[in-house]
Amino acid sequence: MEYPKKALGVMLRHNRIDQNISLRTLAQRTGISAMYLSDVENGVQRPADYTLRKLFSELALPYDPDLIWQSDFSLAPLYQAILDFRMEVRDQLAEQLNARRESLMASCHCAQFLLARWIVQVSRGENRSAETLALKASLMQMEAGLEGTDLCWYQLYLGIHEKALDEVESALHWLIQAAKSGQDEGVKALIDYHHADCLIRLHQPQSALLMNQRALDQFSHGGYFVRAIHTRIHQIDLFLNDEPAHAQALALRVRQEAEQFQCPHARLMAEERLALAALLLNQPEAALAHAQACVEVIHRPALLICGALAAYQCHRPEECQFFINRGMAECRRKKQTDTTFRWIEALLHQDLKQLIQFSLQPDPLAGPLQKKLLLLRFQTLEEAGETQMACTLIQQACL
Repeated sequence: MEYPKKALGVMLRHNRIDQNISLRTLAQRTGISAMYLSDVENGVQRPADYTLRKLFSELALPYDPDLIWQSDFSLAPLYQAILDFRMEVRDQLAEQLNARRESLMASCHCAQFLLARWIVQVSRGENRSAETLALKASLMQMEAGLEGTDLCWYQLYLGIHEKALDEVESALHWLIQAAKSGQDEGVKALIDYHHADCLIRLHQPQSALLMNQRALDQFSHGGYFVRAIHTRIHQIDLFLNDEPAHAQALALRVRQEAEQFQCPHARLMAEERLALAALLLNQPEAALAHAQACVEVIHRPALLICGALAAYQCHRPEECQFFINRGMAECRRKKQTDTTFRWIEALLHQDLKQLIQFSLQPDPLAGPLQKKLLLLRFQTLEEAGETQMACTLIQQACL
C-alpha cells in the first residue's frame, strides 16, 4: 500500500523519541542503516513491507497494513462540532478517537490524533495543564505530518493557545499563518474572531472592531449563530472603556440571545460584561448582582475586581472579602501580581499604610476598570491627606 511518506516518517520518529531510543540504537537493533532510517523519518524514503515490520516490532507497535493508512480518516466532524459550538459532540468524538488510540498512534494518522487531543484540551480551557503543553511540544515536532485543513487548524489553535498563555504577539503570528491557508468561511471567521481579540489586547480598538465585525458577518452568513453571539461579546469589550452604556445595552441583547439559543456559558459571559458596565456606570448594586451570578464559573481578574469594588461600595464586607480571596487565589494559580486585590483589601480594612504602599502600583489585570481604579485611588489618597502622592499617581497615569 502507498502510505504518505511524511506522515509515516513523523509517526515513526515520534514513537522512537517517545521511547527514548536514539536513531543509532534503532539502526543497530534492526540492522538498518541510520542514514536510511533518517530518510524514512524525514519522508524521503518509503520502506518496504519487510522493513516496516521490523521497525514496528522494535518499537513495540501493532502492525496492521489495513490500519496504517485509512484514506477516509478525517477530523472534519470534530472541526465542525467546534465551529458549531456543540461541545457535547466534540467530547463524544474525542472519546471515539481515544478508543482507537493504540492503532492511531501506530499509523500515518498519529499527528492528526495528537492534534485532535490537543485541540480538545485547548477548547476546554485546559491551556496550562502539563498534558496540553506536552501535546503542543510534540505537535511542533510533527508539523510535517499535517497538511491542508489539518495544518490550518493546527496553526489556528497555536494562535488560540498562545493567546491563552498571554503570548499575544506569537498568537497573532500563528493566526496570520492560519488565515493564509484557511478556505472555509467558518474557519476564516474563527481566525478573525481570535485576531480581533489579540488586537484588543494590543490596544488597537479600531482595528479590532473592524476585524470583529467581519467575523460577526461571516458567522451570521454561515449560520453559526452561537459563534456570532460570542463574537458580539467581544464587541462589548470594545465599548466598555469609552461607551459603557452602549456596552450595557449590547450585553443585555447578548444575554437574551444566549437564552434563546440555550447557550449557558455565553449567558454567563454576558453577565460578566453587565457587571463591568454597571460598575463603570456607578451602579454598584447591579454590578454586584451580575458578578455574583457568574463568579462560580468565570474567574477573570477584571470580574473579581469588579465584584470586590461593588461589594465595598454597597457596604457588604463579607462579599467584598470573598471576591478578594478568589482573586488572590486566581493570581497565585496563574502566577500573576495580586497588588490590586491587596489594595482593595487595604481599602476594606482602612489600612492606611497598605493603601499608600499599593496605591502607585499598576493594575495590569483590571482591564476596562483601570480608569475607575485610578479615580478611586486618587480619591482615597486625597481623603487621607496624601495630596502629593495623589498628584504623583495622576502623573504616572499620564505617562
